[in-house]
Amino acid sequence: MKKVIYYIFAISIAVVTYGFQSNLLPGEEPAGKKIFLASKCMACHSVESAEIILKKKNSKIPDLSMVGTRHNADFITKWIHKEETIDGVKHMYSYKGSDEDLKVLVDWLMSLSEKKADESPKAGECSKSNVDSTLKTEVDSTINVK
Repeated sequence: MKKVIYYIFAISIAVVTYGFQSNLLPGEEPAGKKIFLASKCMACHSVESAEIILKKKNSKIPDLSMVGTRHNADFITKWIHKEETIDGVKHMYSYKGSDEDLKVLVDWLMSLSEKKADESPKAGECSKSNVDSTLKTEVDSTINVK
């Protein structure tokens, strides 16, 4: 009987812990992405890390996948409200949604940078592509083709 209670307790802890790992159901879009799409931000901006890609490429407007590495959340919020400038230029459109939705949107944009950084190799680690290109360079430099 004690073993049964122990197993039920252990399974309950595992279920509760798993529940806190993600508040998204499989296939459910993050709230920030939904706001991004509903606000039609993708009319000008791409977010390739979230699979939002512009059909019409505009090289002047950067992809927002790593915006959190260039600016903090406060700056992005002010930029979207046209209270900040980048190179003397304000954001083209002022955000019309609620402050709560804007916070969710900015938090989502910031999280993309964190996820992208988590995917990149850490100090002392190598990615397969880095190793492959390094090996190719070393092999090419040691072979003298005449």
